Amino acid sequence: MKLRKYLCLFLCAVMCAVALCSCGKITLHEGLGVENGCINKNDGTVYLHASPVYEAVALCDERGKLKVTDSESYKLYTIPDMDEIRWLATEERHILYTEDTKLPTLLEMAPFEVHICVDATTIHEVNTITDVTDIASLVADFSANKSVTYPGTTPLRNYRVRFESDLYPGFYYTLTYVEYGSDLIIEDVNYGKYFLYSAFDQLFVPVGDEIHRAMGWD
Repeated sequence: MKLRKYLCLFLCAVMCAVALCSCGKITLHEGLGVENGCINKNDGTVYLHASPVYEAVALCDERGKLKVTDSESYKLYTIPDMDEIRWLATEERHILYTEDTKLPTLLEMAPFEVHICVDATTIHEVNTITDVTDIASLVADFSANKSVTYPGTTPLRNYRVRFESDLYPGFYYTLTYVEYGSDLIIEDVNYGKYFLYSAFDQLFVPVGDEIHRAMGWD
């Protein structure tokens, strides 16, 4: 009798564990009336797609899948040190966040390091800025300066720049650094040689020479 009781308890425990595991996986569906987002049909939670400037630092546990069509889906992952319900990432490290979560601006992220990378077949870091004054200057320029029209001309230099934050450790704020050989002049206004660029957000913002100096090009 006791053996049967313990066996029943054991089977119940196993079933509960399986249930908990299955509850951990979610499926998000695109194209169900959510603009720039997707929905978990089980509980109605809506996730929005962040701009590609938000790039997951790494992929942790598999959380479920993003179903785009009946034949197209992508795995979803949690990201380091972030709420696993509010923040997710796709296989390509694109960020999704719940609609009641606020995306931070670069200024609000208060980055403490800037990683300068070559964006080729793989991303290779070539330098890091840790000077707080230089980082603050870059962030202030990008946040305050007016975006200008992207000229589309071939730059002298082009790098991927990742801003890393202690406040939001699960993702970088990633921009493209563009440097020209001579000052860019648009409608008689001189904007200098150095810019931070987000093609998706159509931002092309003049900044100081902090990255140029960090690379030792002077």
